[in-house]
Amino acid sequence: MTIDVHDNVYTLEAAEDGIDAFVFMRMYDQACLLAEKRDHAQAAKTLDAALKLWRGPALSGLDSEAFVAEAAVWNERRLAAIEARIDADLELGRHRAVIAELQHLTDQHPLKERFWAQLMIALYRSQRGSEALQAFTDLEERLREELGTDPSPTLRDLRLQILRQDTALELPHPVMDLPRQLPARPGVLAGRDGEVRQIIEGLTERGTSPLVVVTGSGGVGKTTVSLEAAHRVAGRFPDGQLFADDLSDPGEVLAGFLTALGVAAEEIPEGIGARAAFLRSVLAVRHVLIVLDGVTDPGQVQPFLPGHAGCAVLVTSSSPLALPRDALTVTVSRLEAPAARTLLAAGAGRQRMQDEPAAANRIVELCAGLPVALDIVAAKLAARPHLTLRRLAERLSSPARILGELRYGGKSITPTLMAGYEALPAESRSLIRRIGFLGITNPTAPLAAALADVSVDTAEVLLEELAETHFVTPLAGGERYHCHELLLGFGDARARMEDDERDLIAAVGRAFGGWLALTDAAHASMRGKDNSIPRGTAPRYRPAAARAWTGGGSAWFEANIDINLALVRRAVAFPETCWELAIAPLALFEAGARFDVWLESHQIALASVRNAANLRGQAVLTYSLGYRALLVGDHTGAACHLEEALTIFQRLGDEHGRGLTLRLVGDLDRVNQAPITAREVYQEAVAALHRSGDVIAEAEALVGLATVLHSSGERAASKDCLDRALRLCRDAGSLRSEARIRRAVAMHAAKAGTPEKAYPKLIEALEIAIHIGDRVVQSDILLDLGTTRILLGDPKAAYDDLATAEEIARVSGMQRTASRAKMARAFINGNGLATQGT
Repeated sequence: MTIDVHDNVYTLEAAEDGIDAFVFMRMYDQACLLAEKRDHAQAAKTLDAALKLWRGPALSGLDSEAFVAEAAVWNERRLAAIEARIDADLELGRHRAVIAELQHLTDQHPLKERFWAQLMIALYRSQRGSEALQAFTDLEERLREELGTDPSPTLRDLRLQILRQDTALELPHPVMDLPRQLPARPGVLAGRDGEVRQIIEGLTERGTSPLVVVTGSGGVGKTTVSLEAAHRVAGRFPDGQLFADDLSDPGEVLAGFLTALGVAAEEIPEGIGARAAFLRSVLAVRHVLIVLDGVTDPGQVQPFLPGHAGCAVLVTSSSPLALPRDALTVTVSRLEAPAARTLLAAGAGRQRMQDEPAAANRIVELCAGLPVALDIVAAKLAARPHLTLRRLAERLSSPARILGELRYGGKSITPTLMAGYEALPAESRSLIRRIGFLGITNPTAPLAAALADVSVDTAEVLLEELAETHFVTPLAGGERYHCHELLLGFGDARARMEDDERDLIAAVGRAFGGWLALTDAAHASMRGKDNSIPRGTAPRYRPAAARAWTGGGSAWFEANIDINLALVRRAVAFPETCWELAIAPLALFEAGARFDVWLESHQIALASVRNAANLRGQAVLTYSLGYRALLVGDHTGAACHLEEALTIFQRLGDEHGRGLTLRLVGDLDRVNQAPITAREVYQEAVAALHRSGDVIAEAEALVGLATVLHSSGERAASKDCLDRALRLCRDAGSLRSEARIRRAVAMHAAKAGTPEKAYPKLIEALEIAIHIGDRVVQSDILLDLGTTRILLGDPKAAYDDLATAEEIARVSGMQRTASRAKMARAFINGNGLATQGT
């Protein structure tokens, strides 16, 4: 650029490339040619660049008539360029992106009908047809008010097209350099509104280049939810949507994306780094949505992250990814039951589900809330109207059949589960196989440690990794995990395909042995030592660096009684282990009155030992069942079981088992009002238990003997038995036995005519029973406390104690104690009805 002076006249000389106005016009003309060739993307980019040359109205600040006229010409050229650029944007499908700009332009230039027409088209294509018609009405009112005219025929025709929903207004077919790679959106999408909304907000309202990661277990519907959200926001990314579901070779995916964006094959560089940099350059001036499905490693995502605003990345992964802090993670959980039933009804039909509601609920439960499983079942039911829901639920309930049942019409649950499984480290894959082979739905860290033959700490880490990838779910408290039946079936199938059977059996044996070691410790914490329970020869196992037992055996048994029962079922083929597992919670059974589990576990184990002709196992289980029958008041059943057990123990020469059984036979004789026989049996039991070294069982036999002696008037001998029993249980550290002995001492005092001495001892015994959570002993003591308070002249307090005793006994299944408490309350009422206090 130069300045020439001639006759005091200054002339500015410059090349056309140095003057923005000339550059603008040249770029505008070039864009018009590109638009004629339907290269709308390049036309829009050229016009964008041309309009950026403007820094405000033309010739601003020069107000002479000549300058004003010239400025008007240039301002019209600028508006024409804006119109042309918006036309290109509309051709490219960027209708949503230009609405705000057009609303501003129609406000600034209210009489420029071309902007109004563009606004109406943009609104209509954005499914906002009523707003498009309102825009026409707004213009019509303004024109009539200010100019007394109507909109042009072109606008009126456009209004009619909108009213008729003319297909001519639809978005033109995209040009080749605008990729639309999203797969078809899903059909039925139930119960996912919250997750879809989160994803949409994450993609459109968070930061300049948002990254959203959708996680969840295999088959939970991550891809389905993500595609629905992607389709809903596609209009906000008018330069295209890219999709990849195989990221095993990121370099190839990058090359494919660049090609889709219009980059010639010869221009694509070699190497992931170079291709990633090129992709960032291409995306710098575009608004593109990138969807990466099935990511297994954060390194697979990094090359696809844009370096500029305007783009977004949506990722699905079965495991959490270490991605930038500002990434939004949306977890897709398994479907809740109502949504799962909606998917199932799509194939089963609502009438079939109404006819078999329990079976429908069971199918939903067995499908684990996984849409892919529910879709398969729904399709199968739709094609087989004769198949009842009950029958299908039975098939799905079998771990050996569930994977086969979840296969239909070319779809199968197995590939979905395999994708997540194969992404796991080898140690985690091995553990899920062994958990599946064991078949326990609620594994713990000690169980996992035994299965994998590793330390408990290592097992905890492996379980946490499985939880992160949704193969197991942490339960409240963090000590147990849940593995759904479907995943157990998958793990079992993989184990049988990949592992040596001997290794699997050894792993299960360690699991049994590890659990028995834990039950031994829990029993000892309740009974002081290994007392009052028969033991067998099943092996024990302790994982490396296993933690020492910290007590709380009753609470531990209560929390894990379901696992113990499941292990009993699993150990049927191992009779010695099976009966030891069944008898292991005996201290809880007698203290917590879990009569239902007591019976179920023993019936399973009894079938196992009888099939194997395991005589000692039969004796122990029938002894235990006799104990249960005695507590629930089934004296006939107790007599049969105890007689069978005593016969076998004597035949085997098992002094400990014989002594335990004799103690219960003595209790039964005493209850049946046979004190002479009871006395002889108790004495024999005390001697046998003393020889076997079971001090707690010996102490409890002494309590029974003391009761018989006291009833026959031999009070000194009775007191000696109780004193000896109390010393034994204190030495052994058994609080339960101490509570029972204190109760016996108190009742002897009450029967001797000194209830005032009995009362404080009963309170002490009750405090111990409450402390250890022994409901059986609590109800017995409360019954005695109530009768003692009657003797002390406090009927109201007695009534309350008896009511509590009856309630505990009734809920626990101890009918004899409940009946006695009810009769005592009736006595207080004086009318034979125990319905209210006095």
